[in-house]
Amino acid sequence: MEKRILIVEDDKFVAELYEHQFTKQGFLAKIAVDGEAALAAVTAEKFDLVLLDIMIPKIDGLEVLKRLKADPAKRDIPAVILSNLGQEELIKQALQIGAKAYIVKSLYTPTQVVVEVRSILGV
Repeated sequence: MEKRILIVEDDKFVAELYEHQFTKQGFLAKIAVDGEAALAAVTAEKFDLVLLDIMIPKIDGLEVLKRLKADPAKRDIPAVILSNLGQEELIKQALQIGAKAYIVKSLYTPTQVVVEVRSILGV
């Protein structure tokens, strides 16, 4: 069965790049362009993992992460932060809230991100 990934990214080019990469690797990928859309998508559908940017409109990625982890129905969905922000304090905060991993976009290729997600999901 296909693993379902929600890509939360407001940059259309970046979002489509990751969507293409995950689809090519056999995942079912969906894009949400802001925090509100991400929370609505996770409420409406079941996802195996959420790939979450921090700097997104309406509700930022850390707040989305906090809300996911505070909701008993969504708490167990693994979330991976995928951001260009690499400050140590931000990384620590995201991991403390409950992110499974923190990936700095500029240090990973899309293929490496897929490998990391596969590792987290055990597939």
